[in-house]
Amino acid sequence: MAPAETESNAPGENGVKSNPEMIEETDISAVAPSSVSNVQTTMGKAEHAVPAEKALVASIYNPVVDMDSGAGKEKVMGSLQEEMPADTPPGSKIKSIIVRHHNGQEFMLPFALCQTQKAMEDLVKLSYEDDEEAKKEIDEGKYELLTTGGAKVLPRFWDILVEPGWEVTIRLGSQQGPGGNAPYDSDDSDDSSNEGDESKDKKEIFETSYTAKVKYTVATYVNEYRDELVYLYSQSYDGPVSLDNKARQFPILEEIQTIVLPRSRIWRGRVNKTPKGKPKLGLGDMVGKTSLRIHSPFLLNALKSIISYSSKAPSGENTDNSIDGEFPHPYEDLFHHKQELSDYKKETSGPRANHTPEYNAECDSHIDFLLEYLDQEPNVRIKALEAMWAKKIPTTTFAGFWLLMKPGSDVYVEEDGQLNAYVVDSVSGGVDYLSPIQWSVSVQGYSVRVWYLKYDGKVIGRGSKFIHVSVFDNERDILSLPIFPTRFQDNIDGGARRKYLIERGHKAFRLAKGPAYLEYTGLGLKAGWKQRPSQYSQSRVVVEHESQPWKKEEFGAMYTWLWSDGEKVPGERAIGERARAPCCKCSKCRNIDTAAQKYISALFSDYDNINPKEVNEISEHQYMICLSHMFGFILKDRTYDILDVGRLADVKIVENAIDRLVMRPETNKDTIKAIVKTYTDSSQPGHFNADFIQGKGEGQIFLLHGPPGTGKTLTAESVAEYTRRPLLSITAADLGHEPMELEKNLLLFLKNASNWDAIVLLDEADVYLERRSAHDLRRNSIVSIFLRAMEYFQGILFLTTNRVGHFDEAFMSRIHVSIGYELLDEDARGKIWDNLFRKLKEDHKNGGPEIIYEYDAKQYVKKDPGVKNLQWNGREIRNAFQTAVALALFDSKIAREKGASDEDSIPEIKEKHLAQVVNMSTAFKKYITATHEGIEDADMAYKLGSRHDKLGNEIGGGTR
Repeated sequence: MAPAETESNAPGENGVKSNPEMIEETDISAVAPSSVSNVQTTMGKAEHAVPAEKALVASIYNPVVDMDSGAGKEKVMGSLQEEMPADTPPGSKIKSIIVRHHNGQEFMLPFALCQTQKAMEDLVKLSYEDDEEAKKEIDEGKYELLTTGGAKVLPRFWDILVEPGWEVTIRLGSQQGPGGNAPYDSDDSDDSSNEGDESKDKKEIFETSYTAKVKYTVATYVNEYRDELVYLYSQSYDGPVSLDNKARQFPILEEIQTIVLPRSRIWRGRVNKTPKGKPKLGLGDMVGKTSLRIHSPFLLNALKSIISYSSKAPSGENTDNSIDGEFPHPYEDLFHHKQELSDYKKETSGPRANHTPEYNAECDSHIDFLLEYLDQEPNVRIKALEAMWAKKIPTTTFAGFWLLMKPGSDVYVEEDGQLNAYVVDSVSGGVDYLSPIQWSVSVQGYSVRVWYLKYDGKVIGRGSKFIHVSVFDNERDILSLPIFPTRFQDNIDGGARRKYLIERGHKAFRLAKGPAYLEYTGLGLKAGWKQRPSQYSQSRVVVEHESQPWKKEEFGAMYTWLWSDGEKVPGERAIGERARAPCCKCSKCRNIDTAAQKYISALFSDYDNINPKEVNEISEHQYMICLSHMFGFILKDRTYDILDVGRLADVKIVENAIDRLVMRPETNKDTIKAIVKTYTDSSQPGHFNADFIQGKGEGQIFLLHGPPGTGKTLTAESVAEYTRRPLLSITAADLGHEPMELEKNLLLFLKNASNWDAIVLLDEADVYLERRSAHDLRRNSIVSIFLRAMEYFQGILFLTTNRVGHFDEAFMSRIHVSIGYELLDEDARGKIWDNLFRKLKEDHKNGGPEIIYEYDAKQYVKKDPGVKNLQWNGREIRNAFQTAVALALFDSKIAREKGASDEDSIPEIKEKHLAQVVNMSTAFKKYITATHEGIEDADMAYKLGSRHDKLGNEIGGGTR
């Protein structure tokens, strides 16, 4: 149903009434053309197009003027006759306006000579003849114009409002009252003065009478600048007023092309002149962008019902004005929603259910008209592009790439050799057809702004980055591009990649709830993709974001790429500002939604400020676009790196590691297990604290002392496996040697250990715990720092040393459990060898390589006198066995190169491999003993006051 002017049948004098169904279902103000356009090409029929400010006035004022002129009429009419063409037929009506003085004197002015404010003022001044004061007031603008209905017209709007047949009264400033006249003056008001009349009845003075009626006023404003409204005039009526458009028919679409003329071509007196005939480009003229204006409220309401993410950002404070009827070339929102428009015609629910059949039929015809127009757009060629996309191997051209990047749609981006999902926010660049006439084309690479869900340590929200697509020729396989819609990959793999990303998102969301102890195999991206990344294999890590590790300098550009909002583009809108709540804006739908208190949120409005600790689940789409990498602390390297979430896995715990620990007496092992199990058992209601000060002495500190290679470090590692907790191993290099630096680093490690439920191992603790001296203030400061930190640490801390004799005595009172380790005897060494040979089979069962051994090889290391004389400690036995494995693998490789089969080339540890290691170790040990003048290591340690290795045997205690 097209908007149409209807006959006036309002009860008031100037009332205008239109079809009530049309007013109910259409927003006529939306189809009023703008007052500024240069070259207009109209599709559809239109009687005429007028400015919106002018259309309202023109539909009310159009009287037939037939009045006598005053004394100056002959003078003015003479001028009018000079302006008329020579061949004007006699008796032709002359377009004119009537100007009335305040005293009632009337003048007829030729419309052709007073279309501008300046021309009107010059003619009006002639009517005042010798009244110089009146002319001066007109020159100074001290006057106002009133229409026959009493409406005030501001002089500066004369140019856009004046029409033939107008009757206006001019009132000079000297003729106005103190406060001026209101646009509407009541006939019942009493302005008589009562000053000095003391005897008059006060009731009579203030008595007011009221009439039982409603007065209807229409106030008109001008949109001056950036929605700043300036009052123009108002009119009052006795009955309700319905506002119709003056034009009987409007075009559905209006294609507007702009021409920018050089300043040198604009000369005085010709600025407002419209050239006749078809516009032509002159020297220096520039052709601007073409735009398409939709006048049809049916189309606009349909678009507002389906567009949930616009290509155009909203302006001002109104976040839902992006669908305003103006679409710049290449009409992105219209092309992106072609399919939705077609589907909208088939809907039977939603907004269409609220409309009448006549309304829907008219709307469908307008949609078909728009779709036909888009199909014929010469610079887009949508049909050809759709054919390319439908091929077995879908392709696209560079010029048509932007059609694949629909704002709000899902896309895959290739990163680090894998596809990650994002949502398109906006697209810039591409081919810009500036002028079909001049064949001017501007080409630049595309810049696609996409967003995803990131985690800042507190909440999950949207982060963005820019993906750049370089210019390419001819057609390109869509899947070979750095970014493309997800549907093309999903069609190939049946949605396998999408399913994987959703599963990965579940993992990322779970990891965001708190620190997680995991295992990682893959690349670390801290160094970036352009440099050689770190390679990890089954490395133990702690994934956590609460400490905000990205603030560390070493991450640099990689953090910007992965987590920040990317490049700062001047004028770029915030993420999600282009999203909107799709809904019909016709009056009937608005009334229904208001009555039902139905409120629709903008698309993706629930994708920000998600607290993973408070929210149990999110949507599958949110899982799919969750961050692909997270920060993890590499326990063995004691540093952070950027890890692929998909390559994180649960830790493979060696639960029986502590049972294989060779320790004398065995009861020490049971003591350790009992203490740590009680301390780490979450089912316990609480722990007893013998200290009366809250927060003090609540940790468990173990001191492991003894010769090197006797199992001190292995004990701490076995306890970590037994409790299924991460082991945070700290060395002197991690803490530093200056007191301030050391305190900062130590407290940070202990804080992380507390947050991660980690067990702390301070290896070779004697470096920091050495007894204080009266002359070494630096040493004293370091000892004091450690004493205070140990006092208030609330976790499990292992201290290891082979120089316990140098410890400061203040540490001894802070140790909860002290375990001494002595040199290994033959029985202990035999158990260590058995554990290592058994581990070969276990590793193969768990997916490791198959490595076998000779029976003679095992008997050799347990019974050979040469091996016994070496008195290897646990670490030396482990190193020797690992060297023998390397020799066996090398022999297997040589055998395969000589043509041996896989079965005949299985790596096998032989006696010769172990004997080769024993011979090298024997030679090295003789050399070291010679340098110590024949003194053994245990005797040297006792001589230096570091430890007493033989004390355990002498008192019947100790630990191996």
